[in-house]
Amino acid sequence: MAKKKQEIEDVELELTPMIDVTFLLLIFFICTMKFKVLEGKLETQLPKDVGVNSSPVDDILEKVEVDIVRDPSRPGGLRVAINGQAMPNLDTFRSRMNQFVQNDPETRCTLYPRDGVTYEQVVKVVDQLLMVKLTDITFAGVSFDA
Repeated sequence: MAKKKQEIEDVELELTPMIDVTFLLLIFFICTMKFKVLEGKLETQLPKDVGVNSSPVDDILEKVEVDIVRDPSRPGGLRVAINGQAMPNLDTFRSRMNQFVQNDPETRCTLYPRDGVTYEQVVKVVDQLLMVKLTDITFAGVSFDA
């Protein structure tokens, strides 16, 4: 008896499902991987509250608070107060600020422009501060009027 030859079929390998499974595994491992966070951490042995200078920085540096209030009865429609003490005019304000700067060249000044104060009035005050060579000027963004 004669044997029949079996025909061998060419089998094509399907790569699409294998690529899909590979990408799914890759995405799974990327999403579940946890990175060790080293940034921002320095393991040091520093003293907590003892040191050469234990007083806060605000006590060391003198801080001047300047209130700028709209006052139509005054010249220029402006009232300026240094640490709560009202100044009669901008010349007096400038000379008082000059005393602060001469005592401590690193004097910090915070301006508190109140409601109704115009940009022009704030610029007048800043000009006076720049005339006495005061450069550390900050602006308060919140009005504390009661």
